[in-house]
Amino acid sequence: MAATRERILAAAERIHQREGLDAVSMRRIAEEVGLTPMALYRHYCDKDALLDALVDEGFRRWEQYLARAASAESPLERIRAALTAYVGFALGEPRLFQLMYLVPRANVPDAPVSLRTTTSPAFGAMIDAVREAMDAGELRAGDPAELILVAWATVHGLVALHFSGRFGFDDAKFRGVAARAIETLLLMLAPPSSGPLRRSGRASP
Repeated sequence: MAATRERILAAAERIHQREGLDAVSMRRIAEEVGLTPMALYRHYCDKDALLDALVDEGFRRWEQYLARAASAESPLERIRAALTAYVGFALGEPRLFQLMYLVPRANVPDAPVSLRTTTSPAFGAMIDAVREAMDAGELRAGDPAELILVAWATVHGLVALHFSGRFGFDDAKFRGVAARAIETLLLMLAPPSSGPLRRSGRASP
């Protein structure tokens, strides 16, 4: 049973990757897997349930990106790495990213409430990094969830602009734009009296 569900999900992702969300239908997936549509419904009750499973798979992969960012040495480096990882995930998994963050879905968590607590170990480390950076005077004091929301919205907005062609659909160019924007954002979020912020050597000129 589990193996069949995995085959169905893999087929749905292949169609989604090749042709986009509009091409994903229960009939197309059944044909791809070699099942009847009625057999497919025994595993996923409808298309929405299947898309929810694809979103879950997307978040599983995003967790891997975020976990690598969470291993950075200092709180500020973890925050910088997480924002950079968001860009990397969007470019590496564009179809899943759009399904997770750009397509309206039911029952998505409310922000910024959802940014205060989490069941994700990697995102929990990011929340802790923001608190630690605030305590160290590297970020201005305030509600960590609100600061995370501002940072997320900034990088997310850049990704949305890139996907619309504002940077010529040039991923390398966009990575440089995003890196510079992340540095500017961290400077803006630093306390006025904190002095020059330590810049990452990875930011593109």
